[in-house]
Parts: sequence; structure tokens; C-alpha cells
Amino acid sequence: MYKSILVPLDGSKNDEVVLAHVKTLAKQWGAGVKLILLHRLAPADDPFEKNVQMEDGSSGWRAKRKAETYLPHLEHMVAQEGIKVLAEFLVVEEPEADAIVRYAEDNNCDLIVLANRERSPIGRFFFGNIEEKVRRRSTLPVLFVSVRQS
Repeated sequence: MYKSILVPLDGSKNDEVVLAHVKTLAKQWGAGVKLILLHRLAPADDPFEKNVQMEDGSSGWRAKRKAETYLPHLEHMVAQEGIKVLAEFLVVEEPEADAIVRYAEDNNCDLIVLANRERSPIGRFFFGNIEEKVRRRSTLPVLFVSVRQS
């Protein structure tokens, strides 16, 4: 049914909860898995301003350094199950939801799997809800995995 599953990561404990479900689905369907970890640059027209956001010591640099150890760990964890997996760190300028949807379409993904993070109304106002935006903007099926502890 599905041959390529996209899993946008957020670098939190939610990732492992989502991946537990994704591994089961991928094995059942014989699907490959694409893991992406995004870092969004602040909008800037000047190339110098964009470069500064990724220089040593910047938040972009720290995100990249974390991804260099985090992604291979998750990639290995999924590959151990006999699942074809690709993990990528992406630096984007567009909103995260748009980047996720575009990546899924450009890379022939069949399904997007996201953690269903709950935010308060104030949290949604200040931080938005990337998951909900992906659901509304994607033409692909989107599966939400509850990360709520029972």
C-alpha cells in the first residue's frame, strides 16, 4: 500500500514513540522510511545574513551538530529492523509545514507520519501547530501518533 513513509522529526522523545509505530508499519508494508530534521532560517534577503545563521556558535550550527549524532542513531535503530532508511538534516527558509509537504511530494513519499503534540491555545497562538498545517496542506495521507503517556 505505502512504499515510502516520511517522518519529520522534532528532536524530542516524541521521535522514538513515532518511530516505534513507523517501524511496524514499514515492516508490514515493505516500505522505506525517510527521516528529516528541519532547521528553519530566519527570513533574510541578504546571503550574508543567511550564512551568519549557520556559522560556528549559531543556533543553526548547534542544530546541525546535534543532527550529526542524532540522525545516525535513529537511522541505525530503524535499519536494524531490516528497513531501508534515509535520514537528512534540512536547512529551510520556508515555513516548516510547507517544507515538509514539499519534501514529501518531491521525494515520492506515500505517507507522512507525525507526532500528535498537544498544545494549549496560548502555545498554538505563539508557536503555531505545524502538524495541523501539514494535515491541511498535504494531498498525501497524514498519520498522527499520540505521544500522550498513559
